[in-house]
Amino acid sequence: MQRTEKAISGVAHQKSKRGAGEKEGFRPDIEGLRGIAVTLVVLFHAGLLSQASHQLTGGFIGVDLFFVVSGFLITGLLIRERERTGKISFSKFYARRVRRILPAAAVVLLITIPLSYLLVTLVDRSAVMEDGASAALSIANIRFAMTIDYFNPVSFSPFLHFWSLGVEEQFYFVWPAVLAIVAWKFPRAGATVALVVIAVASFIASLVITNSSPSTAFYLLPTRAWQLAAGGLLAIGAGSLDRLPGAIRGAFGYVLAFAGWGALAGLITAAFVIDSTTTLYPGMAALVPTVAGVLLIASGAQRTGPGVLLRLPPVRFLGKISYSLYLWHWPLLILGGLYLNGSPWQPLSQNQAIVLALLAIPVATASWLLVEEPFRRGIIPLPRPSRVVAAGVAVMLIVAAIGTTLDFGAQSALANLNGSDDSSPTPIAAATDIPVTPTPSPTVTLAPGDTPSPTPAATPTPQWTTALAPTPTPGQPTSFAVTNALRPTLGKAATDYEAPWNGHCLGFASATTPSSKCVYGKTSGTYTVALIGDSHASALFPGVNAVAMAHGWKLIPYLKIDCSFLDMALDIPVPAPRRLYPECTTWNNTVISRLQKNPPNLVLISMSRWIYPANGARDNLAADGAALTRQIQKIPAQTKVVIIQDPPLPTNVNVPSCLSSHLSDYRKCSFARSVGFGSSMGSRERTAAKATGAGLIILNDAICPGTGSCPAVINNMIVWRDAHHLTATFAATLGPAIDAQLVAILNGTAPPATSPSRSASPSAS
Repeated sequence: MQRTEKAISGVAHQKSKRGAGEKEGFRPDIEGLRGIAVTLVVLFHAGLLSQASHQLTGGFIGVDLFFVVSGFLITGLLIRERERTGKISFSKFYARRVRRILPAAAVVLLITIPLSYLLVTLVDRSAVMEDGASAALSIANIRFAMTIDYFNPVSFSPFLHFWSLGVEEQFYFVWPAVLAIVAWKFPRAGATVALVVIAVASFIASLVITNSSPSTAFYLLPTRAWQLAAGGLLAIGAGSLDRLPGAIRGAFGYVLAFAGWGALAGLITAAFVIDSTTTLYPGMAALVPTVAGVLLIASGAQRTGPGVLLRLPPVRFLGKISYSLYLWHWPLLILGGLYLNGSPWQPLSQNQAIVLALLAIPVATASWLLVEEPFRRGIIPLPRPSRVVAAGVAVMLIVAAIGTTLDFGAQSALANLNGSDDSSPTPIAAATDIPVTPTPSPTVTLAPGDTPSPTPAATPTPQWTTALAPTPTPGQPTSFAVTNALRPTLGKAATDYEAPWNGHCLGFASATTPSSKCVYGKTSGTYTVALIGDSHASALFPGVNAVAMAHGWKLIPYLKIDCSFLDMALDIPVPAPRRLYPECTTWNNTVISRLQKNPPNLVLISMSRWIYPANGARDNLAADGAALTRQIQKIPAQTKVVIIQDPPLPTNVNVPSCLSSHLSDYRKCSFARSVGFGSSMGSRERTAAKATGAGLIILNDAICPGTGSCPAVINNMIVWRDAHHLTATFAATLGPAIDAQLVAILNGTAPPATSPSRSASPSAS
């Protein structure tokens, strides 16, 4: 039985010297592999948060190594117990997991949760507390899969790294039960079949889901289980080499050692080459660290293999503290950055990142000595296994309750945000409440006794009149504090979405066909308007809908995120990495087909200034203008086309978060006109308008009035819900500005930005 246990555990047939306190079967090379894995992760995070010019862009693959190691060790432990005792003791297994994992995690959470409450901005505090509670309940990965993108800096949470613990803990919960069933009579054979099925199904799911939803594939156990299963399969067959004849065993050992060196080289290369901005992950790319991890474990005990490096004391030391280092390094980087810079969007300097990453090592060492080892080694006496499990669960429930309580406190603080703002907001009706006052094209009034001529010499040009009065402007405010007198309130600003967003009429990434049920304005109106564009156009919807309601027009939105209305192939940039966006091309072709089949009276087009051409092509303003021109030329000639230029944008500042950091003076969240306008804003729109005769609406004066910086609060309204989308509340007040310019264009009195022929070729621009 002793030889079998060694074979299953992967201990090589050669005997090696063991350090004091090391158990029979201990693998120092695996400890070193953990050191490599955690080093990759820490370096990646430090570079990511500091936006360093030279980054270990693929360092996150260290987590994949942890998955392989966990699958190997846990499966080996369970199989050995099954072969030794004839059963698997769930209480003992979970008691070991509790002693190994929960004490250090609980300490990190108990310190990080209150510090986060103090340092995180008010508007983000509630969500972060919920992150902490979900981490305590081992469901952080599920929460993050539904809410954020791992590689998106706007979404960084001090608890983000707990996603991988969620995956592993869910694996620990499921795998012993599965193994107890499949290994009832034939432990290794049953476990092998189960692991093969899991690995194949999970890998296929990972490939499919990575292409459609990378964040889902990145975070969830079903799409990561194949990596744990790979380690488990290795644990079952790791001792097979001992059963081969000596000569074959020796030759195979050299081959395995050579493969191990190749795996180490491939792993380090992948850490530099894999890049979240260009590589779909996990998907096929995750094969590299997974296969490398398997080969490094398999070859680690060979005398000439990479284990000679993995067993070096400094590498092993990092492996010893790897769990605590993983737990502590991320909150130190995040909260340290907030403390030093006072801003959630301000990146760490490279020196700050280096210092905080190095600080994590002594903190982790203290955690390992004072928390991990006492509980793990039994230095702190613990009751029988079932009570250990119950105590561990109780502690984490208490931690989750603390996070939930602080979450309620954060919500209450946000809801009760008051100040001494004496200015009263100007009441503005919601777009759906604006009374309908149709202003159709007027008819010619005849004098009494006159009869209409059957063949008039000329038909009067229809004239439109504005239907929305300008928004009254209040006096200068006496206070610039962020209070709940602002609209929307700070707590609701980030989710102050327009009707198409809330009504599922804004197409998301996978959508290819606009819904035929999305009709706004006056649904019975005979004058039809189509609003076409991306999420920036959708953000303008409340103002456009206000105009449509006031004129009695029917408004049909054709809106899709990240989908510019251009005649060119595009990439989608979010979630990372950029990828070809055929769904946008299909969507735009469908929109054109509908316009040609049922031409509307008016088409309004708006889109983000940021364009991501496919095939790595550089964004070129002339090419963008020509692409918009070609798209407009596909619209029926009888349809009037008007372009709404993308407005000035905060670009890099999340406005609600900024306001949370400057509650006493919201003016500090204003942004420079050079940032808002950029160097060539509107060039694409002007090019297309000139080439096609389309009208052009510019809202710069309404969004960035005057000549100074662009404000974050106008007329007691928060203008932006993030870094580049208007709040629905403020966008509704743009109705009068849109109405005035649109009426001038329809009446032909707007300043000409055009050359009159829509049929002009793109080259004419």
